[in-house]
Amino acid sequence: MQATEPIQNPGALLRLDRTSGTLKERKYQVAIIGGPGTGTSRAIEGTMTVGSHPDAGLALGDTTVSRYHVELTARPDGVMVRDLESTNGTYLGGARITEVIVEDQATISVGKTTLKISMIDLDLGKPEAQGSFGPAIGASNAMKQLFGIMEKVSPSDSTVLLLGETGTGKEVLARAIHEKSKRQGRPFVVVDCGSVAPTLIESELFGHVRGSFTGAISDRNGAFLEADGGTIFLDEIGELPLELQPKLLRVLEAGTVRRVGEDKHRRVDVRVVAATHRDLEAEVAANRFRRDLYYRLAVVLVTVPPLRDRLDDLPLLTQHFVKSMGRGEFELPRSLMARFAAYHWPGNVRELRNLVERSLAGADVEPLPQETATAAKALASTEDITDLPFKEAKERLVESFTKEYLVTLLEKCNGNISQMAREAGIARNYVHRLVAKYGLKAKDE
Repeated sequence: MQATEPIQNPGALLRLDRTSGTLKERKYQVAIIGGPGTGTSRAIEGTMTVGSHPDAGLALGDTTVSRYHVELTARPDGVMVRDLESTNGTYLGGARITEVIVEDQATISVGKTTLKISMIDLDLGKPEAQGSFGPAIGASNAMKQLFGIMEKVSPSDSTVLLLGETGTGKEVLARAIHEKSKRQGRPFVVVDCGSVAPTLIESELFGHVRGSFTGAISDRNGAFLEADGGTIFLDEIGELPLELQPKLLRVLEAGTVRRVGEDKHRRVDVRVVAATHRDLEAEVAANRFRRDLYYRLAVVLVTVPPLRDRLDDLPLLTQHFVKSMGRGEFELPRSLMARFAAYHWPGNVRELRNLVERSLAGADVEPLPQETATAAKALASTEDITDLPFKEAKERLVESFTKEYLVTLLEKCNGNISQMAREAGIARNYVHRLVAKYGLKAKDE
């Protein structure tokens, strides 16, 4: 299923096993198998240190081990073992190492102590397909399976990364995860990383003290401190400036926040749910998103499918929106439903809701199929798309439609980006990118 393919990806710590259909959770542990304390073991959750200091995550009674000797970090691709500039070094297979990833299991030596790192697969059982998750509903198999997975994930404190196009309902799912978790009743704080100016995003997330920068006229707690005990939803995490990503990573790993202009670190207990419409693996490959931050966020990795890939949900969603607008059992005309089924839905569920509202208000929604036909006609005039492979022909048609749609919308809204976003039911940032992509001109706002 499209909705669960990323969970099947072995890069996530929670995945759906293709053979058994059960959810598997990957965990790691470190055990002392030689030297003082033999038999002691600890789960590796996030980042832990190993050393002779009593505050180390795994404290060793070995005088040949440095106070903080080696750091172990559980990641989707294995355990990162990093020597902390120890005096006597960290050894794997007799070779001294600085940094290495253990994918399955390995034995390392620190001082006179031998440690074994190993992976454990926990079977969480089969997720039961269900027709809803909080306020989110669906009739398609993809959504029913996705809801079942979310039901299994919600009670844990695992970080969740929701991937999917704008308007697919990622915030609705994030809020439902919070409401079904043990943090229910605690704060649920939303930060749209794409809508905050790059110069202010650090203050938005972590807070600031008075006078720390121009305009900081009073102290402010950022989103992480406001969400303490609850959940923070980092929407459009792919828009987070690269220079700020290490600071977010430190907060996630250390569980502490330092406000801008302040030396004091404050401990926070926050579950993180993040979302983006971007392909973060591609962003990592292009050096626009940090690999370590991606691994830290992608503990549970889920893709919410676009509406065009789950048209079985159209009747249910349409009737739901009609009822939510106080129209009871009112049915939209069959001709309109047929046009809905033939439409590409670039704005997804959000766009569907807006069009239902326009239809109930008596507005004309006919331009949708007309624009599609115009795009197809324009494409057919230059080449016969049946000579192309299906995927390429579809992409060409969608590209042509998108540009035609934007041109019409620009004229209708007199070039106003905000009005275009409202009319189309898609994010303002996305409209900006599309306008730039197709070389169109909009008014400055």
